[in-house]
Amino acid sequence: MFNKPNQLIFYVNVLIVIFGVLVALITPFAVVGLIIAISAALLIFDQIRQNKSAFSIDDLKKTLTVHDSGGNKATLTQIQMTTSCHADNSEYWFRNIRAVGSISNFRINDHSPDEQKKEGDNYQLCMRISPELKLIDGAGLTLTYEYQDAFTQNEGMLSHIVDDDTRQLRMTIQLPEGRTVSTARFFCQYDDREEALLPPTVTGKTIIEAVVENPKIGAEYCLQWRWADDGVLKKLGRLF
Repeated sequence: MFNKPNQLIFYVNVLIVIFGVLVALITPFAVVGLIIAISAALLIFDQIRQNKSAFSIDDLKKTLTVHDSGGNKATLTQIQMTTSCHADNSEYWFRNIRAVGSISNFRINDHSPDEQKKEGDNYQLCMRISPELKLIDGAGLTLTYEYQDAFTQNEGMLSHIVDDDTRQLRMTIQLPEGRTVSTARFFCQYDDREEALLPPTVTGKTIIEAVVENPKIGAEYCLQWRWADDGVLKKLGRLF
């Protein structure tokens, strides 16, 4: 939660709380000890509040559906139960949206984004938080968009970068019946290091799924698959 300077302040305040409690228990200055302990506890509470993420996500489900065996058309649906941790938050941003091919038709809760940015290959989408949404109490957000020519190679990948405190991340890939999965793996990239995670679940050779509890903020989780080889005739058929 904290960076190193904030960690030091946190530990100092914890020691002050302990000191205050000891003063209250074993010396005649009980009131002074309680004042010291309560003051330090309030500082700890305020530090935690200030360092808390702007938003928290209880459950995030990210589903990639590839519609054709050539990997030319696909749809991404991201459903998340999101809570605003501060009452003054006025907007929510979906970040780190990118693909090898083109992306279009962005929708947030079935509406166009209130603002859209592109930095290099990354899209960022903004949703203004209306009072009716009551995001401070937790509400469902649904992001959808479409890919074109993004999964035409022998290998494809669905990834997610964790921007907010998230309790559970579920990633699912649905492939067309005409072209199944050969192999699949799930891994995490964090601090310029790659960490292999538990193998994903493959159902019917067309559905790949991976779940991670309490994913690391700032980490990129990648669900990668390789298409099964359908032979020369089927490959030619997808071209015409």
